[in-house]
Amino acid sequence: MSENGKPGGTALLARRGHEGLIHLTDLIVSITVIAICLFFYYVTTTFDEVSNLLAQNVPPEFFPRGVLIIIMILALGLPFEHVVHSRRGENIDSERSERVRRLPYLSAALLFLSVLAMPYVGTLLSTIGICVALPLLWGERRWRLITLFALIFPTAVAYVFDRILLVQYEPGLFGVTF
Repeated sequence: MSENGKPGGTALLARRGHEGLIHLTDLIVSITVIAICLFFYYVTTTFDEVSNLLAQNVPPEFFPRGVLIIIMILALGLPFEHVVHSRRGENIDSERSERVRRLPYLSAALLFLSVLAMPYVGTLLSTIGICVALPLLWGERRWRLITLFALIFPTAVAYVFDRILLVQYEPGLFGVTF
């Protein structure tokens, strides 16, 4: 008998707490994330024609596939995360009993709206807007930091894409690009 009173050694699946090697809830989340990533990876195989903005040096499927592969690699570790926390004496399930607040949903909606706005306002202006809006939504009120972040970060990213990777941003209706 094991120490939890059940026959056998260490349980393979853990429903709650620290008793198993694989956390069932995290396994389900991991499988879901990987399935979604595989679907979007498949979508990248359907890209037919390279637009003029992306026809320089890097194929259009390169960045989405890279991001998807990184997400899938990280998702593989989710079912085992509770083992690391249990060694520290923490229980990852204790915080999961609380309902998810509205802030993550509002953040996702804001990011979705910024993606929808990109063809109209352009990638650079949309990125600057999101770099202002998200910190404000999350409660940051130091305008000097928000302004520095909103100007420096999108400009640095635009520089890397435009000058180093030779990938042009969508200029939008206003024609603003790096």
